Amino acid sequence: MSKKKRLTILFKPYISILFLRDLRAGALLAFLTFLVPSVGFLGLVAVLGTIAFAEILRIREEYLRHGFYLYNSLLVGLGVGFFYQISFVSIFLAALLGIFTFVLSFGLNRIFAKYNLPLLSLPFSLVSILFYLASLHYANLLDNLVQRRPLFALHLPWSDFWRSLGEIFFLPYDIAGLVIAAVILWYSRILFFAGLIGYLIGVGVHAIFLPWDAALHSLYNFNFILIAMALGAVFLVPHIKSYLIAAVAIVAAVIIIDAMEVFFNLYNLPVYTIPFNVVTLLFILLLWGVGYELFAYEIKSTPEKTLVNYLDKKHRFGLGSITIALPFVGEWEVYQGFDGEWTHKGSWRYAYDFIKSVDGKSYRGSGEFLEEYYAYGEDVTAPVSGYVVAARGDLADNPIGTVDRINNWGNYIIIRSDAGHYVEISHLMQHSLKVHVGEYVKVGQLIAKCGNSGYSPQPHIHIQVQESAALGAKTLPFVFGHYVKAGELHIFALPKVGDTVAAVRSDAAMAGRLSFILDEVYSYRVFKKGKEVGSYSFRVAMDDFGKFYFDDGENRLYFFNDGLFFYFYDYVGKESYLKKLFALAPRVVLAKGSYRFWEVLPLYVRARGVAKIVQELLLAFVHGHYEKKEPYTQEDLSLSSRYGRIELAFYEKGFSRIEMDEYELRRVDA
Repeated sequence: MSKKKRLTILFKPYISILFLRDLRAGALLAFLTFLVPSVGFLGLVAVLGTIAFAEILRIREEYLRHGFYLYNSLLVGLGVGFFYQISFVSIFLAALLGIFTFVLSFGLNRIFAKYNLPLLSLPFSLVSILFYLASLHYANLLDNLVQRRPLFALHLPWSDFWRSLGEIFFLPYDIAGLVIAAVILWYSRILFFAGLIGYLIGVGVHAIFLPWDAALHSLYNFNFILIAMALGAVFLVPHIKSYLIAAVAIVAAVIIIDAMEVFFNLYNLPVYTIPFNVVTLLFILLLWGVGYELFAYEIKSTPEKTLVNYLDKKHRFGLGSITIALPFVGEWEVYQGFDGEWTHKGSWRYAYDFIKSVDGKSYRGSGEFLEEYYAYGEDVTAPVSGYVVAARGDLADNPIGTVDRINNWGNYIIIRSDAGHYVEISHLMQHSLKVHVGEYVKVGQLIAKCGNSGYSPQPHIHIQVQESAALGAKTLPFVFGHYVKAGELHIFALPKVGDTVAAVRSDAAMAGRLSFILDEVYSYRVFKKGKEVGSYSFRVAMDDFGKFYFDDGENRLYFFNDGLFFYFYDYVGKESYLKKLFALAPRVVLAKGSYRFWEVLPLYVRARGVAKIVQELLLAFVHGHYEKKEPYTQEDLSLSSRYGRIELAFYEKGFSRIEMDEYELRRVDA
């Protein structure tokens, strides 16, 4: 096992208690636990004992990947060290309880995973209660009680808050809380803010029912801190709504703490983190079950990164929106949109109608015959990939001037998309359907011809997203994944009535130029103001989840090619040419021609230092500040913006020339 993996195993549980991941912070917290030597030593014993047990069972990957397997064992060991001196008996207990906690964690996780629930510190709480109940029979342990004296003490203002923080690690001392607060604040301002506000809310509400001193000096105020951090910043995307939910959970925890204290005091048992676990798990189960919009399905190393990742996907990739493609090829005009002038009303308000027009007219000649309408007989393509669940194609097309008031939808096709929603395309030409019920279609596939059946005054394509497969079911809001309007590419948007739009059609040659193969290496000569100053290279790599990225040895730039767009979507590392490449080419249209478009760059790409910290704090309350679009212009094989210019290789794959700031990177083998 490498040295880095050994350190990961050892220090990850310390930092996982605070919902963070940096191993340097874990090492600092591990050192801090020795403020009370018995706490630090027996906590370490519990971790090492659990590691040894897991090694014997050869399940290293399980506990290495998931911090909760070890931090629950760590907490049990810290608890033993808080009550008992270092001795043979206490060492044996710490190791044994740590192993049992690991076994319990492993078993509970098999159940909790089915409901997308985290274990939190529930195994620690359960094992600790069992042990302290059993310890009532162990009279010899009474001679081993620890004389709790920290190696050094420091008295600070806000002493109760610092001690509440310290109690998370069984260190109820000002100095411990100060160090823990500094660690949290260094890595996540949002997490620190959530914990502080949670503490104030919990103590304030508790003081309504108890004398102020009793509420302030409660042994279990750290539960308020943990609940606020978990619900306000970790398992929910940071936002004012998330903080309000956390506040409600904290109020519930006040009642639970007092109720449990009355019962547990009968047996002289500590409440520990049970209120935090019960309240947090119940709220997570509820919010996940109802599909709450701010539920953090992808948790990053800090709440700031989780927030930016969520906003990036929302604004760049339409997260949270039902997305479909335009159901045609070529240019069409928007005839009617949402809340339309004529028929898009009430339950059917979310729908679009498209016609073809030339010089403002939808027909040639007198317009008295169907064949004179530009849209009539034109191809209709699948707006989503999925299964055809309903269709009809036998109704006659209405002569101009008449409509079918009985069969309002006319000939139609309903597709259940891979994403689970239903898309209906209506008013199709008689006997023109190219697909059948039960058939799987791919987006862009020819499925029918445009007609004038049903309640249709002229040939047009009607499209809507709806709740079910029933004909004419209640409609749902949606966006189009992309469309081109007057040379401008719009992504995850809706055109206006009268707009002429077209879909982007990918070019195989363009897509091939940015189709990278694992372990390919791309090398460049670096020039500054025309003078060669060095070299730079990166290779194509793949992580454990099958995601491809560029790797320069220190940094990672993740990319994806969906055949229509090549785009970068994540970056891990420090300032580098790869990070600048993200800003230069966040998205490349894999089609020939000229395009102008706007892109929302991730905050960590466009901002640094104090400006980045300030913006993160603002975004933690109001997400609307995030959408700052940058203009880009693509001319076939080149892409330019205020960040510089990049050129694709003409005969080879990759980027042949990259211009950024004062630097220019020229491909060595291009």
